[in-house]
Amino acid sequence: MIVILVVVLLLVGVSVALGRTTHQVESAPETEYLELEGIWVRYGVTGGGPPVVLVHGWLSSSRIWEQLAGRLAQRFTVYTLDLSGFGDSDKPLSGYGIRYGSRLLYAFCAHFGLTHASVVGHDLGANMAIKLAADHPDVVGRLVVVAAPAQEDQMDLPTPLWLATLPVVGPLFYMLGKVLRPVRVLWMRPFVADPEELPEEVVEDAARSTPAAVSKTLRVARRELSGGRLARQARMVRVPALIVAGEEDQIVDPHSAAVWGRSLERSEVCLMDGCGHLPMVERVAGFNAQILAFLTGDSRYLDYVERAAGMPGEEPTESMEAAAAEEEGEDVPSGEGREEIRRDLLRNGRSGTGDGRGKIFPEVPENLFEWPGSWEEYQAGRRRRPEGDEEGSDGEEPRSS
Repeated sequence: MIVILVVVLLLVGVSVALGRTTHQVESAPETEYLELEGIWVRYGVTGGGPPVVLVHGWLSSSRIWEQLAGRLAQRFTVYTLDLSGFGDSDKPLSGYGIRYGSRLLYAFCAHFGLTHASVVGHDLGANMAIKLAADHPDVVGRLVVVAAPAQEDQMDLPTPLWLATLPVVGPLFYMLGKVLRPVRVLWMRPFVADPEELPEEVVEDAARSTPAAVSKTLRVARRELSGGRLARQARMVRVPALIVAGEEDQIVDPHSAAVWGRSLERSEVCLMDGCGHLPMVERVAGFNAQILAFLTGDSRYLDYVERAAGMPGEEPTESMEAAAAEEEGEDVPSGEGREEIRRDLLRNGRSGTGDGRGKIFPEVPENLFEWPGSWEEYQAGRRRRPEGDEEGSDGEEPRSS
């Protein structure tokens, strides 16, 4: 009995010591790191044009945006960063959560002199972006919210990962996963709808944090989301917003999109079929097209992805894309191949974003999976109307039958 007690006390002591582990960047080249809020932050800048800031989520890093950043860089200046506690940035003992993350984003934008920038956030990074838009309306010009919880009970972690966030013993479980790759795979597998689509970079990034950063970020964020605090503050946001959710997201309840749809006044919702918590790596072409269409106001990005998905045979090449564009007599933006996607672009009936597609439904219902009718029915009815007549004879917005 005494031996067991000693072992338990020893394990608790080791766990407490691990929970106070920190990490500081030893060599910080000016071209790769910034000192913000007293910590060194890894960042990247690419492309040219209007500014777009990409903010990763919990247990991730800026590497999650590599494919989107490469696509956006053709038309925008893309800024990425590793948030405090994750990726290659400093990992202090404290200073985590949505409020601290928002302050870090503001310092980041201020350093580069960014105003009215488009901000794309994923997971808790999207919550930070929402708070940034609410607190500093001059900084954010457009907002994209991807798989972000609106309430503290809308996050559900797989048991092996949940154990790593527990107080006292959590650091032991996290260090176990940090050392053993199979454990990390168990952590991250539910993040995607198809386990075969889980990128190695996602598995690696899960081990690049510290127990304090992992547990405190989650714990503080849940407290900040409790009672719908951030959702209420989001009502102050007046910029156009796109809300993206994966229909099969097992980490964040996709119905959180309905909450954001009601809170963000000028918002539209995109529910991605057959997609989990990471649409930027699960549905690359479709996700990139949604972001580009929203940021540019050019719906042809979406149209081309739909046509490419219907092309028989091999994946379309750049020359095939150009031929298809010429056939249509349009200047269709270049795509990234073919991706199987059924687009459910759902709007809440408020101001749109200039993509010319009109509104589909007057409100976002509580249950996004119980729409009155279908997208296909709406499109069929829309095609039957004369060109330019998007509204009914009574002046109301078009609806599904």
